[in-house]
Amino acid sequence: MITVGFSSISPAPLGHDSTVTILEDGIIKATISEERLSRVKHDGGFPAKSLQYCLDEIDVRISDIDKIAVGFGLLEQYIDSKNDSNSAFAKRDSRFFTTSLENKKPIFYNHQYIHARTGYALSGFNKAVIISLDGGGQDEGKTNSGGIFIADKGEIKVQNIFPISASLGFTYGLLTQACGFRMQDGEGKTMSLAAFGDKYPDTEKQNILKVVERIFPKFKNMEYIEGGVTDIITKFENNVQLIANSDNRINAIKNSFDEKLIAWAAQKNLEDIISELILNVVDNFGIKNVIVSGGVFMNMILNMKIRERLGTGINIFFNPICGDLGNSIGAAIENYFQETGKNISHSNLSLYQGSEYMDEEIIAAIKKLDLKYEKVNKVDTAIDLISKGNVIGWYQGRSELGARSLGNRSILSLATNTKFKDIVNDKVKKRESWRPFCPTIIDKEAQKHLENPTKAPYMILGFRMKTQSTMPAVCHIDGTCRPQILEKIDNKSFYDVVKGVGGIVLNTSFNLAGEPIVETPFSALAAYKNSAMDAVIINDFLIKKK
Repeated sequence: MITVGFSSISPAPLGHDSTVTILEDGIIKATISEERLSRVKHDGGFPAKSLQYCLDEIDVRISDIDKIAVGFGLLEQYIDSKNDSNSAFAKRDSRFFTTSLENKKPIFYNHQYIHARTGYALSGFNKAVIISLDGGGQDEGKTNSGGIFIADKGEIKVQNIFPISASLGFTYGLLTQACGFRMQDGEGKTMSLAAFGDKYPDTEKQNILKVVERIFPKFKNMEYIEGGVTDIITKFENNVQLIANSDNRINAIKNSFDEKLIAWAAQKNLEDIISELILNVVDNFGIKNVIVSGGVFMNMILNMKIRERLGTGINIFFNPICGDLGNSIGAAIENYFQETGKNISHSNLSLYQGSEYMDEEIIAAIKKLDLKYEKVNKVDTAIDLISKGNVIGWYQGRSELGARSLGNRSILSLATNTKFKDIVNDKVKKRESWRPFCPTIIDKEAQKHLENPTKAPYMILGFRMKTQSTMPAVCHIDGTCRPQILEKIDNKSFYDVVKGVGGIVLNTSFNLAGEPIVETPFSALAAYKNSAMDAVIINDFLIKKK
């Protein structure tokens, strides 16, 4: 049985990161986001390239597809005139019904429900309570911003759905815009900038906190009460959703406070509201297995604070593909469950789901970009180059799904000196100098570097560092890091490289600022040629500029 999952209707009014997944008899065979192939970051258009890639991976055609599942519900009618008419809201507008896919009778699943399904499938739990929170979605014909669910033996039941006015994602996103960043792209910058705001005097922090508290939605126990910011204007341009703010309160905050304080207040409110909500959910249902999903939980410091607040008596799973792109997997899994009744666990899912490229393709890209190369022992060469203070691109095997580099599309350097952070920010990634980098730490070294480490293979969870002074290139100003704790079974070659340079390495995604993570050898080498990286290792080739 061939099942194809799509992350959203296209183009969706609240959609971004269009992604396609293909299942064969319930097993994930390939997943890729359209941005990796189109080279348009957060591409929210119809994922034609991704669909073709997934079909090619298992050598099938559209005619061979048995079921199509979409992780985004349909509206009963248009929302209002503020939304661009080029966006799809209802069935008649979706491109699924203007192509041959219409013959496959696509099924449109409720958005928050599919966030819940994705997290449940990956968690390995049999019974759990699930909290989904994001910017916005569509369930039962209406827009919403999150929900609470109970999962048991494959079945998922809705307990509560939060209206769009309760959107924590939109509120945090608009405060991200007040900090000078772009909503649905810059929230990670806001999270990082918040640590600088924490250094301000308490009187200034309390002043802005009172103002920003009035912006955020209010919850009591498990219910939304009031507040929130949803006064926005959306528009699609070149397959990218643009969001503008029309709430004067946001503009007043932007004009009255420093962006570091705004970021701190936004982060502080988000952490307090969500931690309290989750504690209330756990108390209400008495279920000790907790899953969080939805794009809000891309915030790694929020996740760290949640883990600290819950303590050791609760088992919590942070969905590593909690954003909308993960819904392509969730939709396909949901459809397979509905068709067969089989609740297949995808715990410990490998996120290496993209394509793998042959030597012939690599050599062709090298020659096209006029670079020099030689065959080497890739692990030994990487260890030697990094140990000598070089910044290298490391490109191996199948690409990672999602926003994190997990050792197959990575830029690597030593973590032992702040200068490496500065070099990678300024000369390689070409982005703001204050932004932190994640480390990859082998599992046997995690206890040495981190306070209270746990299994964390996906860079979705923050930790407080023990070795702030000796590993400054991967430690933020607040003493935290956002690591990948790597086990050898997950990625042997990368594990051997990290072990060879002391068990910890600076690992950031292989891309330049404003671009998606590289997918093909050509896009990797083009990024290398336009940066100050010292070398790139692709498969067994060491590649340098002439």
